[in-house]
Amino acid sequence: MIACAPRRGRPDLPALRSRTSLRLAGALALLALLAGAVAGCESKMEAKECDKLRGDAFELVNKAQHCNTDADCRQSEWPGCAKPVSQATFDKIKPMAESYKTGKCDEPKVDCKSPPQSYCKQGLCVHRELGTGEGAGNTPTDQIQIQ
Repeated sequence: MIACAPRRGRPDLPALRSRTSLRLAGALALLALLAGAVAGCESKMEAKECDKLRGDAFELVNKAQHCNTDADCRQSEWPGCAKPVSQATFDKIKPMAESYKTGKCDEPKVDCKSPPQSYCKQGLCVHRELGTGEGAGNTPTDQIQIQ
């Protein structure tokens, strides 16, 4: 059997139609595959998981923050308003905060004031209260104290 070439100047319409439909079907399949992959990558974390992450972070922040020097203390960035935390606690909370953000968890709106400086006082990280120095409420040593 001898195959004949299509005539020049005039395309073979049935062969052209089948190639076009195959290309269209392939493109649609690829598009559907990509859409499924993107949807799978952008999954939102469940509210229960978000609450657990945030609760665990609050437990760490609300514990005593031990330190040896002022350099051991810093401000927390998450959860909630800034609190004085040790560098060790900050390092534990950082991956939790990243998971919370990548999980697209809803962060409650909190009105926070600008935090005072944090420092190490008697082995614990604390905030330095604005407007008061160390021992400001104590009687000066050059005054007579009546007991």
